[in-house]
Amino acid sequence: MVLIAVVLAAWSVYPVLRMQYQQQREVESLELELESLKSRNDELREEVDELKTPAGVEELARATLGLVKSGEQAYVVTGGTIGESTPTVEPETAAEVPIWQQALDSLFGLE
Repeated sequence: MVLIAVVLAAWSVYPVLRMQYQQQREVESLELELESLKSRNDELREEVDELKTPAGVEELARATLGLVKSGEQAYVVTGGTIGESTPTVEPETAAEVPIWQQALDSLFGLE
């Protein structure tokens, strides 16, 4: 009888716990996204501030449009030497998820 009561209690509480856990994980995910967006916003704000100066505008014009001052010569380098390679950048890997969180994700169906 006690076993049946425990099973019924677990069966009735599981959906509530599952929903709460899913919402908690979603909040964590959204907080990480917010931090990333704030960081990107700060970078863009710095870029805008730099472009408000004549030196920043000149640098952008030189880099993107290939503009040069009078008396200067622009050189365009194409191709490269055989065997030369450009360095690759490894993408940032997501932080390793703890085992207990993987177990909860499996239990509550978040995989």
